[in-house]
Amino acid sequence: MSGSRLVVIAGTGTEIGKTHFAEALLRALSTRHGRVLGLKPIESGLLQPTASDSARLERASTFHVEPFGYSFAEPLSPHLAARRSGTVIDLEPLVAAIDAIRTEADVVVLELPGGLFTPLSDTVVNADFARDLDPDLTLLAAPDRLGVLNDVLSALRAAETVPLPIGGIILVTPERRDLSTGHNGPELRRLVPIPLAVTLPRSEVDELVHHDAIAEVVSLITS
Repeated sequence: MSGSRLVVIAGTGTEIGKTHFAEALLRALSTRHGRVLGLKPIESGLLQPTASDSARLERASTFHVEPFGYSFAEPLSPHLAARRSGTVIDLEPLVAAIDAIRTEADVVVLELPGGLFTPLSDTVVNADFARDLDPDLTLLAAPDRLGVLNDVLSALRAAETVPLPIGGIILVTPERRDLSTGHNGPELRRLVPIPLAVTLPRSEVDELVHHDAIAEVVSLITS
């Protein structure tokens, strides 16, 4: 294995702010490392490719590679989008490609599509992909709203069966807050013996780059 760092960003679901967080993290990491690369090698819902999550991560990167992986226009679970397009998602060449990239980049930040247990085929889910990548750190992102304690604790227990160690929890403040917003972070830190549990405000990427929560994540990655 190369000396580079691989960080996998998973989620408790979709549309919860994983890419927004990844953009800020990439930009913060780039101040300490010269060759920082963001990837989302499996993505669906690409009705506007230039506005895709992959494109956003590429723009936030300081190191670039030729595009690879699987992209689907339909906004469906990757396994359904692949089936409808007559494609089979083969993880083995993806893992090999990412291993090769790690020999060149200093830090690779890889975002998974959808939730941690979103299917990629009839037998494989995101957590299996993450395990096969053998990352240095896997982060679990979740929305800071009512129900997140159940979602995060359920995901953590399920991840243990893969097994896939989760090294940090990232709570993202949702557009629609509720009474629990702002209280879930302290509760998770009390309930879960995990190295990192931070809460990100709903801010522009430029502001998040300098936020203390991002600094904590960078410190965990580079330590």
